[in-house]
Amino acid sequence: MARYFLHLPPDGSPAIFWRGLAGFAGELIQINLNLLAHAVGDDPANLLLANGTLVPPQNYSFGNIPGESLSLQPFAFTMPGGNPNRPQALPLGPNLRRFLDDPLGGEQLSLSLPFYDENIKLGPSGGGWFRNNNGDDAFHAATDFNTSPTAVFDVCAAAEGRVLAMAGGRIVLAHTTPGGKEFRTVYVHLDLSTVSKSAGDFVRRGELLGRTDAATNPIHLHFGVAVLGPAFTRGRVNVPPLWYFVDPWGVYDFRANNYLPTTGRIFESQIAGVAHTVQWRTQPVSKTIPIAHSTDGYKGIVRMQVRTRRGDSFAGTFPPEHEQFLVWLEGDADFFLVPLTQASNLTTELELVAMLREAYFHGRRVRLEYRYAGDLRYIMAAWVGA
Repeated sequence: MARYFLHLPPDGSPAIFWRGLAGFAGELIQINLNLLAHAVGDDPANLLLANGTLVPPQNYSFGNIPGESLSLQPFAFTMPGGNPNRPQALPLGPNLRRFLDDPLGGEQLSLSLPFYDENIKLGPSGGGWFRNNNGDDAFHAATDFNTSPTAVFDVCAAAEGRVLAMAGGRIVLAHTTPGGKEFRTVYVHLDLSTVSKSAGDFVRRGELLGRTDAATNPIHLHFGVAVLGPAFTRGRVNVPPLWYFVDPWGVYDFRANNYLPTTGRIFESQIAGVAHTVQWRTQPVSKTIPIAHSTDGYKGIVRMQVRTRRGDSFAGTFPPEHEQFLVWLEGDADFFLVPLTQASNLTTELELVAMLREAYFHGRRVRLEYRYAGDLRYIMAAWVGA
């Protein structure tokens, strides 16, 4: 049976079954799957392993109101001959498993990776949802990303949404699915001086949020996903719907430390080790993030076209791609473009057009650097071969 929350302090003290409520820029999120298991209706007694013994009930402060607590039975068992302070099983019940497998009730989180740099991997201190240690923060409830312990990098929105809160190096985004389900993404260890957004602002998928904080040691992004759990009642205590961190990787019962490919280009690879690929957008995410791409070597120009429009007073419907110089390369069905807007100075654009025209008429091969804007590929630079 899968285990989901086993925190064993290294100093021999009793195991901690309840991670407390955490604040992220003022937004409160539960770091506790024991509490969520109760909320979704699992009963520890029904999960008792053969000849196991339940640990004693414990109090848990589930909210931010002084004295607001509840006596609950942890989903923790001690096997025969085991140390009561070292439970050997915290099983994943059927209701909790269903919730974690489908936290939005039929809709996908549809996340993109929250960075642009393909060299980024999981950080050494946080191998996915669990840390690879037994320290007090072993139940990590998030994923750490970095390129190296000393390199800052750009962080972007993992999904379309709005800025819910930002403070103290932390940004919380609120997201709504097409079916009206809500979830949140949390970005921690950012340098807020690099952030141009404010609370309430809309953000696109892949839009730059800011850079990691150079004062963090090691420099990394702490990324989490939270969903709203159901309300429940125990005795006379009514626990309202609460936000809970959930594991979008689907590896909540493992401590593996490499869910991203170790070689190759991660935006073009499947995420290794992920059980819940349904929660992640199919790679690549190249059209959703503002990074430069380059053609695969030098290729011949097989077609050119110019689209112009002098004004809006003509009859008919114009395509969205207008006032542009278009180029098709061999082996590529789609075009690359240079915008020919009515700006007062088009010197750079016209020089680029002239160079591409000369290459075409003289049969020279070119290599293009481009960026996406929607599905259109804008030429940023060009190299002409001999």
